Formats: sequence, structure tokens, C-alpha cells
Amino acid sequence: MKKTKAHGEEGISLLFAMFTLLLVTAIAMGMMFMSSTETAINANFKSEETAYFAARAGLEEMRDRMLPGNPNTLAANLPTALPGGANGVLYLVQPGVTPANITTFPSTTNPLVDDAFCHDWGAAPVGGMTYYPPNVRCSNLPAGTGWFTTVPSVATFSGSANPIDYKWVRVTLKRNDSTPHGAHTLADASQISDKVVCWDGTTEVAVPANATPPPCNLLSPTANPVYMVTSLAVSVRGTRRMIQQEMAQDPSPSLGFPYGLFATGTGCGALNLGGGAQTFSFNSSLINPPGIPTAAQINMTGGNVGSNGNISIGGNTTAIHGSTSSAIGGIGNCNQGNGITVSGGANYGTPNNIPIQNVPVPAPPNPLPPTNNVNYGSSQTLPAGSYGNVNITGGTITLTGGPANSPTIYTMNSISLTGGATLQITGGAVVLNIAGVHQQNPVNFAGNSALVNTTYNPANFVLNYGGSNNLNLTGGNMSFAVINAPNANISFSGGSNFYGQAIGNTITNTGGTSFYYDSSLSTPVPTVNNSPYRVISMRELAY
Repeated sequence: MKKTKAHGEEGISLLFAMFTLLLVTAIAMGMMFMSSTETAINANFKSEETAYFAARAGLEEMRDRMLPGNPNTLAANLPTALPGGANGVLYLVQPGVTPANITTFPSTTNPLVDDAFCHDWGAAPVGGMTYYPPNVRCSNLPAGTGWFTTVPSVATFSGSANPIDYKWVRVTLKRNDSTPHGAHTLADASQISDKVVCWDGTTEVAVPANATPPPCNLLSPTANPVYMVTSLAVSVRGTRRMIQQEMAQDPSPSLGFPYGLFATGTGCGALNLGGGAQTFSFNSSLINPPGIPTAAQINMTGGNVGSNGNISIGGNTTAIHGSTSSAIGGIGNCNQGNGITVSGGANYGTPNNIPIQNVPVPAPPNPLPPTNNVNYGSSQTLPAGSYGNVNITGGTITLTGGPANSPTIYTMNSISLTGGATLQITGGAVVLNIAGVHQQNPVNFAGNSALVNTTYNPANFVLNYGGSNNLNLTGGNMSFAVINAPNANISFSGGSNFYGQAIGNTITNTGGTSFYYDSSLSTPVPTVNNSPYRVISMRELAY
């Protein structure tokens, strides 16, 4: 049989091999491209996240350093006027960041420029800045560099070869036409103006248009300034993230609070006085040298008490020595009108219906103290710091204070005094923050124990507790203190005297303790407040 050779099919295998190689090469190159793209995406995501948390780190450094009692404090550097005036803008800067970095436009060539500042001042920016709507970068800043001051960062790794990526943190007072997050929600249009915004512990409030900064401590109820704190971070890859927080300290309820004893509870008997308990007032700032007020220094008026609920007083020797216009203020109608229940011929002066008082609750200590038991049976001085459940069974435990604008801070989970033990305050101002974790009685002064404040100034010993359990306090000739526990149940025992102020959810004084309200507490030095700055709001700025 004759065979025919198919010359036309020669080389087909080579052709298939070449096509296969080309296909495999294309697939390999595609996979390499995809891998490179994934790597770039991951790198970009990492850079974005690094910059975000670096900006948050800048906010936290500033938040910490704003407190007057902390190391490297910037409390004295905080703005006291709106931008455009002296001391209106503060920048916290990393080493190497200069005023030119902050002020030189555009951001396409200078990623450190502050191209968000014009948005914080509504449609009438300060210092000749041009206003732009939200999400549009600013194009200029006030002229020169005299409108702001700078302070260096002390964060870990600042100035090292690998510093944190945030570059600067800006602090200003908040104005009530700040866009788009102003506080001008009040019905009175006259308050929508270029004035500062304050924090009353519950909400932001705009101050009257005719007020002069800083007016917050003059409001009723008192309030503290709101600061707008803005942090810029730029990663090594050039990623920019800008975070802004609004911060303020919760105001001390003693600021402008005209009651020696006040119960925030709304129930019947929220404030219960009996057994011969009496209230008076005095002014510690007028006693020089400081000491126990004499009969001539005690005011038979001004010992006012109040409650968001009912007040119950009983016993013919129980007396409220308050002002004739508002000696006792209550709300509700439990058995008798005016929110007051009286029995046994108690003397209480002129009743007065009062509006509900919103009292800020102390924030929990941050960080929380330990919860271990710490026992003391002999006299010693405790350094400032964080302690667990402090049990004092004998001797005198001394807490040493600091200056009024920088009090010594002690944090305890609980404190108990028994067996005649004494807690002594000496040397200056002390703030004791109680956490009360898993403690039914986080403060318990019992068994002939004593609180002794050798400064004779109630403002020099402030006890803060934000929980809702029980505080048992004892009176004495040197018991000078401010008890700030608006959610707690406070009871006074042991008779004798107590000087200062006490705010609780319920207050019971049926053991005959005489309470002397220190009227100087209505106008203490504002910087005594060393409570943490509360973050009211946070936003990321798209610049």
C-alpha cells in the first residue's frame, strides 16, 4: 500500500508549545502583577492605619498633658482666648516640625501644613483666613506666626530615629458657630455668635453673646471650656490622617452650688435629717490663720440643704439654719407640700421649690486601681499613687497634699477605717478618687475612726466616687472635706461636726452630726479640677 506523508502538519507541536509557553507566561505575569497590587494595597492600608493611630497617639499625649497635676503639664499653656487674640492657639509639635511646616501652603508640596484650621470658625474665620465649606481644604492661615505658640512633644521616641508619625496637635477653644459641629442649638438667636462653648457635665452650652471669655465658670450650673484638639499624622509613605476631638473636664459640683448637703435622688426621703442634726455655714477663706471656726465665725444662715426629691426632717432639736429665702429646697409631694416632710417639731426655716439640679458624675479612675487588700495597722505616710482595698485598723495614715492648682492624686478601690484609726490630710490639696469595684461599702469610716484635715480647708480634701454603693462617714472637730458622690448613698454617723460639702444620691444624717457648709466652695480656684478630660466627640477630617 502506498503511504502519503502529510508535509503540511510539520511543526504543529512546536507551535502548540509556543502558544502554551506564551499563555503560561501571561498567567505568570498576571499573577505577579496581582501579587504586586496586593502588596501595594496592604502597604497602603498599613500606612493608613499607622497614620490613624499615630494621630490618636498625639491626641492622647495632649489629653494627658492638659491636666494640671500631671508631669510635663501644659495646663498653663492652654488657650484662654479665641484665635486671633493673645494665647488663642497652641501647637504641640514633634522635633523637627517648624512654624513654616505648619503655615506654608499647599499641602501637595508640604504635607505638614494646617489646611483644616479655617473650618473651625464658621463663615467668619479669624485673622483674615478664607472660609471654605466642609471637606474642602483651606488655602491660607492668619498672617505671620504670632497667632500661635508651640511646645515640644515628650512622647516616647520623640526625637529618635523612629518617632511616632504624628507631626503636630492643635488646641483651641471651641466657638459656638464652629462648622459643621457647632453648639448653637439654643432657641435664643443672640447666643449664636463668636463666643466660646462650655461643657456642663451633660451637654455643650453656648454662652451669652455679651460674655467675655472665659465665662464658663460663671454659668449656672457651672461649666468648663470645651477645647477642640486636632492631630495630624503623616506616615513615611506620605499618608495623611487628621483626627479631631472635643474635650472638656466635668465641672466640680461645688462650683457655684449653694447647698451644703444635696441629694440627687428623686424619691421620698432622698435627704433625711434627724436625731438633732443641724446645719450651719462658715467661710474658710476668711479664717486666718486657718482653724476650726469659732462661734463668732459660724453663720446661723447659709446652711442650706436641697434635693431633687423629697426632704425628710424630724426631731425637735433638728434644725436647718439656712437663708430665709431658700433654706431648704425639695421637689415632689410626699405627705406634705414643697417636697418636705416634717415631724417632731423640727426647725427648717423657709422652704423653697427648686428646679432639678444636674450634677456631673465623677468619671471612673483611669486606669482602675488594683483590687487586692492592703492592710495598715500603724502610723505611716502614703505616697501618691494607686492602691487596692485600703484597710486601716490602727494608727494614723497620712496623705500629703500639694498646691491648690496641682493637688496630690490618690486612687483607691476602697478605704475602710476601724478600731480608732485616723486618716490625716496635711500639707495642701489632696484628691482621693475611689473606684469601688465589687465593694458594697467603698468608703467606711467606723469604729471611732476619724478624718483629720490639718489644713482646715474642705477644698483641700476632695473625695470623688462615681458609683452607686454606700459611703459611711464619721464626723469630728477636724473633719473638713468635700464629698462628691452624686450616685452614692451617704450616711453620717458618730455625731460631732463635719465641715465642707456633701453631694450624694441619698444622704442620711440621723445621728446628730452638725454640718457646716463652707460657703467659700462656691468660688474655688478653677484649676483645682484634676479630673480626666472627657472626650465629648471625635471625628476624622478629610484633608
